[in-house]
Amino acid sequence: MGGGSCELRTLLEAFLDYLRYECGLAENTLAAYRRDLELLLEFCFRRGVHESAHVIPEHLTAFLSSQRNENLADRTVARRVSAIRMFFRFASVELKTDADPAQHLMPPKVMHTLPDYLDLEQVNALLAAPTGDEPLVLRDRALLQTLYATGARVSEVCDLTLNKLHLDSGYLAVRGKGNKERIVPISANAAGEVRRWLDRGRPAMARKPSDFVYLSKNGRRLSRTRVWDLVKMYAQQAGIDPAIVHPHTLRHCFATHLLEGGADIRSVQEMLGHVSISTTQIYTHVDQKRLRSVMLKFHPRAG
Repeated sequence: MGGGSCELRTLLEAFLDYLRYECGLAENTLAAYRRDLELLLEFCFRRGVHESAHVIPEHLTAFLSSQRNENLADRTVARRVSAIRMFFRFASVELKTDADPAQHLMPPKVMHTLPDYLDLEQVNALLAAPTGDEPLVLRDRALLQTLYATGARVSEVCDLTLNKLHLDSGYLAVRGKGNKERIVPISANAAGEVRRWLDRGRPAMARKPSDFVYLSKNGRRLSRTRVWDLVKMYAQQAGIDPAIVHPHTLRHCFATHLLEGGADIRSVQEMLGHVSISTTQIYTHVDQKRLRSVMLKFHPRAG
């Protein structure tokens, strides 16, 4: 990034440290914020602006206008607006000033797209796709079962360590966004597949000591990219269009099927690790038939 050693660059590094150590944001989120703000700073540097006091609202609106001209998704622009607002709010506190050029920035309205999910028959086919008793197959079967049975994010499953497994008690402890740990239950069937992997598959692949539950064929921590590839591969084997299936799909299925089965949304929110229930509410779209049947059954004038 250009600009040399200047106040804006120093503030950016301080801001990222604040997000990392004080807010506990995940590295992926930090990387996205860094990319967003470095683009803004480059835009300012090209206009001879190197200090926050010289940034005016017109600079920010011009930057965002240039971003929209690149046909970026509204969600991406909204994230950049959020990053910019947080950055200049941080700068005003650090510099003890009331000046905040970003305070009136408004993000574009983001359309909430409904998540892709599979019906129960498709999920069962996907979970049954890994067949055999080879170590890699035992791993893959346990991995898919864990993703669906717990609703955990793929990064949470990849980071899962042996001391966080409590299979006899029927739960896992996963570390999610903001470095927050939560307890998620796991079904007996899924726990059984995990035990088979641990007893009969993992020892053959643990070439060196490792605490991670799921290992690559080289004995290292299984990567998110590899899990992505595996889910696509088994979806194709199960006769499901791989274009609509990815690891997060199983998280969507977990939430969707719980709500279809009558689970309350607050419990689903807690298991998913959502801070706001509004994030969980997107899954209620799938439950229209059940809601209608409840209304027809219990409303005094439904007949």
